[in-house]
Amino acid sequence: MEQRDPSVERQVWQRVFARPQTREEGDALRMLALGVMEAAEDYRRLANSLTGKPGELARRLWEGERENLACLRGMALLSDGKDTFPRQIRTPAAPPEKLLRKSFYRTRRAMTEYAARMLDGEFGEVFRKMSQREGEHCALILQLLGQLPPEEPGRPAGK
Repeated sequence: MEQRDPSVERQVWQRVFARPQTREEGDALRMLALGVMEAAEDYRRLANSLTGKPGELARRLWEGERENLACLRGMALLSDGKDTFPRQIRTPAAPPEKLLRKSFYRTRRAMTEYAARMLDGEFGEVFRKMSQREGEHCALILQLLGQLPPEEPGRPAGK
């Protein structure tokens, strides 16, 4: 007799009862994407201004946000066939420490938002992975914050 995997069975039933995405849900994905794009831009800026281990950590954060953005774009395309995300956004320049402080709290909010969507019938597993990635980003942000070189008077931050 064949053994049933409860997690597979749950996923099948979630797909069976999944409903088509509404316009409001598509708009919610796009709003999530704006936060991801802001984070990616901040991390890109950090990656370009830091060297050594801090620069490497910033690049990992940047890549993770690019992966999250690709997932959200894919969800929007699969759901309603539209990719109306902006292609690029600009964020104001700030010293690395200030960017990382802001990023930590933004990342915590994103992690919570993704975790709240884990029961979504169609994309729940993807949101679970994105939430987990954001949890890892919180640790990377703190690690990066702890590795920043001390700012010297008269020297631009991050150089």
